[in-house]
Amino acid sequence: MAFCKKCGALLSFANGVCSRCGTQSMSGNSGKNKLEFASNNSGFAKSVVIDQLEKYLQLLVDNEELKTMIKPQNNFPSTPDSGYKKRSFMKFFWPFLVGGIVGGYVVYIGATFLTAFNAASSGRINSNSSAAQVSIMGDSIAGFIVALIVAAAIIFLGIKIAKRKQADFNSNADFMIEQAKERYNQGLQNQRMLDLFQENIGEMRKYESLVPENLRNPSGVGAIIDLLKEDKAQTVEEACSML
Repeated sequence: MAFCKKCGALLSFANGVCSRCGTQSMSGNSGKNKLEFASNNSGFAKSVVIDQLEKYLQLLVDNEELKTMIKPQNNFPSTPDSGYKKRSFMKFFWPFLVGGIVGGYVVYIGATFLTAFNAASSGRINSNSSAAQVSIMGDSIAGFIVALIVAAAIIFLGIKIAKRKQADFNSNADFMIEQAKERYNQGLQNQRMLDLFQENIGEMRKYESLVPENLRNPSGVGAIIDLLKEDKAQTVEEACSML
């Protein structure tokens, strides 16, 4: 990279014609694409070239690092909604509620049938005595109480089991929801890195003409900068010829 001897504009590595004033800045007798710094501006021109190369080097290094961090965007969810929903207590309790009612009813029917069978066997069912009627009623009430106890036991057990199941399920749902949100946020971060990667590529195109294609990498650009800073080369072309 060099500067126009006439107007001082920055010249492309691959083009020796000034885009500002049209001056031919290539050496007419050399037959090569070597550009020269203007003698009265050589120190300034060299520092500008080094500054441009350092910016190019930083972009190259940044994109090399981004390459190791960026993952395919389709690996991440497109929305933070995981599809996992919490469940209510009744979602787990209703089978026990139904089971308690049905269980109590079955026990009551069974107790009623057993009471009637026992009364018929003992002859109390055809007895008109008050004692026999009281005995049958007592058996019926006892059966009803047993049915209530069975129903209550099933429902009480169901409450405890349903609460535990609800807590476990919702705890897992919370975890999965958080995981989905985290993955979504990682996807946003990954997209930002992809955007930055593309921005860097666009920015690098401004500096690609500084060096030949085979040296457009961190090590190549770094070596050119070192040669220029150490005054082992006065132009990028000289530095390239030494590598």
